[in-house]
Amino acid sequence: MNERQKLLDSYYQEHQRNLNLNILKIAFAYLLLSLGWNAVFAIFNIHYSRANIEYLLTPVVLLLVLLAADRRFRIRPIVMQHIVMLFLLFVASCLYLGSGYHEAWAYFLAIPILAGLYGNLRILFFYSVAGLAAMFAFTKLQPQVVGGLDSIDLSNRILLYIVLGTFSYLLSKQLNRLYNNQVNLVEESMATTIEQVVKTFIVSVEAKDSYTFGHSERVSKYAVELASLLPEFADKQRLETLRLSGLLHDIGKINIPEAVLTKPTRLTEEEYALIKTHTIVGGKMVEKISGLGQLKPGVLYHHERWDGGGYPSGKTGTEIPLEARILSIADTFDAMTSNRSYRASASVMDAVKQLKQGSGTQFDPQLIAYIDEVLVSWLRIYKEYNEDLIEFETMFDLI
Repeated sequence: MNERQKLLDSYYQEHQRNLNLNILKIAFAYLLLSLGWNAVFAIFNIHYSRANIEYLLTPVVLLLVLLAADRRFRIRPIVMQHIVMLFLLFVASCLYLGSGYHEAWAYFLAIPILAGLYGNLRILFFYSVAGLAAMFAFTKLQPQVVGGLDSIDLSNRILLYIVLGTFSYLLSKQLNRLYNNQVNLVEESMATTIEQVVKTFIVSVEAKDSYTFGHSERVSKYAVELASLLPEFADKQRLETLRLSGLLHDIGKINIPEAVLTKPTRLTEEEYALIKTHTIVGGKMVEKISGLGQLKPGVLYHHERWDGGGYPSGKTGTEIPLEARILSIADTFDAMTSNRSYRASASVMDAVKQLKQGSGTQFDPQLIAYIDEVLVSWLRIYKEYNEDLIEFETMFDLI
């Protein structure tokens, strides 16, 4: 059995188990309702019921035994669904015999409704026929009270409509739950696939330049920590989009020759122009990949400047997407605190100082205002990736 089949089988088994338990719980609730409904009339001697309480109490006891057995032995869902349907036939029979009114046969109508919940044509057909046969058999062998409509019939009709109406609601709710589970399964599968695609791209880019190993992941983490302080990122989905944008912000560099990326001396104008194309290339790449299109703003504009002096489009201020403004700060911080082929790394505190100096020119001043608040988290990330405990403790003392 392949992985896909195992996943589907596991999902189906779990769905069937939950469905069995839900049906039994609903049956238990409405057996108690029927008992309570008729017990009140009996206690207060109100002539609105002809029901036999013993017939209603029997399936309640049996149901408790079934639930205990399933809990103890973990009955296979495919077996349990037949037990559930046979139990429902038994309940309909008890309700018929114990109700004592004209429309008691209508409880058998619930059988095909509940059998349809399983989405299995054989189960639906078999138990629908069984319910129909039982209905005619009981009507023939045990005819109910005859005569005109009275107060007891009216009371019981109301109860019957409540029960059948709720079963119909259960059908709709179960279908919605099934749909939601399928959607969640697809989303989880898609998220896993996207994560694998993203990691593959990261390896491809960073393999071209050993100096930038781990850069994308650090930028992503720095960006998420900063964004977590903003009300705009209370939505987890938007925060996840930023995380992925950080991981792929430099994906366009896959198009840049290694000789340019790792050049230890100053770049020529032509080489720098080539480097700047990575944002456009990256934006086009994520735009064309299913599931990654929402990453384009961060990938395309993370080198824009607050004062309009950045690239590729020279956007200014809030024209720059918020994700890109956050990534710009995170990217610059990691670049300054990492060794590169053309220079050594700066200390964390020096990098923070330079970020603050760029407030209102290179960076969004409202975001830079959060730097001191996010610094402890950034230091933790820096420590994780640099394994330099002494420098970390020194920087921490300076906060």
